Amino acid sequence: MKKFLSLLLTVAMLLGMCSFTVAAAEEEPMEIVFFDDAANYNGEQTGWFAKVVLDRFNIKLNIIATQVIGDEVFATRSADGDLGDIIIMDKSKFADVVKAGLVKDIGDRIGEIKSLAPFISQIDTFNQDFLGADAGVYYGIPDQMTDTSPTTLTSEMVYSSPQLRWDLYKAIGMPEIKDENDLLDALAKIHEIHPTNEAGDPAYPISLWPDWDNGDNMSGPANVVQLTTWWGDKLKGSAMLKPDFSFVKLYDKDSGYYKATKFINKAYQMGLVDPESFEQDWNSIHPKISSGRIDLIWYDWQPGFWNSQERLDNGTAFQMIPVTNFFYYADADTYYGGDRAWGIGSKVEGAKYDKIIEFLDWYASPEGLTFEHCGIEGLNYTVGEDGKFIPYKDNALMDNLPVPEEYGGGGFNDGNNAINQWLLSAKCTNPNTGETYTSTFWASYIAKNMTQMKKEWQERFGAENPVDWLKKNNRVYISPNCAARIETDTDDIALLRNTIDPRLAQLTWQLFAAPSDEEFEAKWDAMVEEIEGLGYDELYKFDVAKWQVQVDAKIAAGAVE
Repeated sequence: MKKFLSLLLTVAMLLGMCSFTVAAAEEEPMEIVFFDDAANYNGEQTGWFAKVVLDRFNIKLNIIATQVIGDEVFATRSADGDLGDIIIMDKSKFADVVKAGLVKDIGDRIGEIKSLAPFISQIDTFNQDFLGADAGVYYGIPDQMTDTSPTTLTSEMVYSSPQLRWDLYKAIGMPEIKDENDLLDALAKIHEIHPTNEAGDPAYPISLWPDWDNGDNMSGPANVVQLTTWWGDKLKGSAMLKPDFSFVKLYDKDSGYYKATKFINKAYQMGLVDPESFEQDWNSIHPKISSGRIDLIWYDWQPGFWNSQERLDNGTAFQMIPVTNFFYYADADTYYGGDRAWGIGSKVEGAKYDKIIEFLDWYASPEGLTFEHCGIEGLNYTVGEDGKFIPYKDNALMDNLPVPEEYGGGGFNDGNNAINQWLLSAKCTNPNTGETYTSTFWASYIAKNMTQMKKEWQERFGAENPVDWLKKNNRVYISPNCAARIETDTDDIALLRNTIDPRLAQLTWQLFAAPSDEEFEAKWDAMVEEIEGLGYDELYKFDVAKWQVQVDAKIAAGAVE
């Protein structure tokens, strides 16, 4: 009888152990909520990146994307005292959420994020100089820090510059382009020979989208804001910073805002602007790039939607085409961080706090950064015998290539990292390879991409790459990176900004479609009168004082000799 009872007890214990094991294996993933100003996707992360974090941390990422669902969600969640578990926000607003008690001081845990230890001085600078926190207090981590310097420009291209398909530029005779009018003439000639893509779908030199308007601390349509830098100007809120460090009103006719808006309107009058520009969003744009329906792009990352190895080899890839009279504004490497910061929500405690610290340590680690910046081994790159990376299927993003089953299958772009923000820049050096995470500086990439097209470009323009051309011809101002503390909007200023910015964007879009130069000027003058009537002068005065602090810091960091 004793043996029987003992056997029953043993079986019960084994069953209990099995039950515990099954329960542990089937533990529900922990949800981490991201309040994310950088995201272009709202909802739960899916696809291959979701599987990467699920396998490592048993977490799922739920992303609240203000760019997608609007800023109203900020007010709602702020009122509840809980923005999210991880907060990624424009730095100008980050100080406000710290003051409101919505962000946690992680000073007691910052040392556990070991992958950020080499960047602690930059993190200190952000918290003390920008946020005004005491030593040892850490509310935020700046995004996209680099291991270079505050005055280095690592890139081969500036953030915004005119890029044309090389084959189409060659087909019109590779003309010298002196200014925006020459650029429009070149685009008109390209449109004549390239009215459709290979599938017969309409192609246009310029295609725009309104869903990024009034972002990144800048007033007005994002498509205008990024083009202002072609004339050496940089929009700071509602104020235009000139290359000589003076400020002018954005509607000054010598400002880049006027010049960029006029450029787009002239293109519209010439029939060069995609008529769907006024309604479509970014999710409609990138398939047009990938399918050859857009002739001019300007962000440095947009070629990723077209420039496959095959197109680099056959000369149909996009290349920056120098416009000799433009004087470009370019930000130096984001040594002290970019425009956003990361924080942990004040309500986070216990096991979730532990999990987030663990996740952040991985996210800034070589493995995490490789997934973020390089992609998947065997799909986006391979590893050579020397341990260095070799580009592989560089069309994975643009063609949404199938992902290996070990990463859950699906399309690469569909499962790409929807957080869309990084703690460390791709310009940082990967200690496992001795090269940057960004592939354009890999020795294998450089060798592979010394194509006939690149040789032709170098011969035509007498430079190694676009930044080399800009430096040789004194056509670029490199603005040093700094971590100046920027004043946040008062309630009155926030009300003014929230009134003026949407109306400014709306009126600027109307200017794009002006049917003649005379009507453009009339509409411009009417716009100036209306936004002045809304209180623009007060907003401008506030922004000049606000951003002068940063300008002074840049000058001190080496902006002038």
